[in-house]
Amino acid sequence: QRCLRRPGVQGRVLLLTNCAAGIGRTLQFGYNLSIINAPTLHIQEFTNETWRARTGRPLPDHLVLLVWFLIVSLYPLGGLFGALLAGSLAITLGRKKSLLVNNTFVVAAAVLFSFSRKTGSFEMLMLGWLLVGSSAAHVPGESAPKELRGAVAMTSAIFTALGIVMGQVVGLR
Repeated sequence: QRCLRRPGVQGRVLLLTNCAAGIGRTLQFGYNLSIINAPTLHIQEFTNETWRARTGRPLPDHLVLLVWFLIVSLYPLGGLFGALLAGSLAITLGRKKSLLVNNTFVVAAAVLFSFSRKTGSFEMLMLGWLLVGSSAAHVPGESAPKELRGAVAMTSAIFTALGIVMGQVVGLR
């Protein structure tokens, strides 16, 4: 308690907390925003293979493309749902607890992504992208004191840009 009252220690704790929040939240947002284009062909092939296993015939090309567009568009749609949910969740649970609850969306999406190939379900990918999008709407900047909100907001922007760069680098062939 006494240690946190000194300005230097309090600043370092805030900086580390800010970096942890940036890595845990906005870095993932930027990464997911840019990485979706890299596995396009793999996801389209997976969709076609899954459909062929279910029905015995391949999915027509225009329908493979339609399913791909649906998968991609579910990320921002999830963001809309998450934005509508974030305010009431923060009021009901408080800002810190709502961020923790929000992480369950990311964990659930990771589980869906992990088992989609094993179960042969491209619908799990769709639901996963919806959940990842809904978790992207929760930004931790409002939890900072008034005099530091600008710095916290800037940290979020920096980590988002870093996540976009990482997604682009990982997506290189």
